[in-house]
Amino acid sequence: MSEITQIISTVGFPIFSFLLTGWALKYVYDKERSSLDEAIKKLGDLTQAVNHNSEVISRMVDEMNDFQQKGE
Repeated sequence: MSEITQIISTVGFPIFSFLLTGWALKYVYDKERSSLDEAIKKLGDLTQAVNHNSEVISRMVDEMNDFQQKGE
């Protein structure tokens, strides 16, 4: 009986430490993944804004060219 108790006490702590470390790793991974998902969404919004601004600038250039051609 004391041999079983000794085995559990010597092997039990490393197993507990392993499980605790695994839980901590998953917790940190989930937090970082959530943060990364938010950053990706913001980057998508920023990309959309840049594309829209590029389109508007292109239209402005076209209108300026049309205006310049009418003035000639």
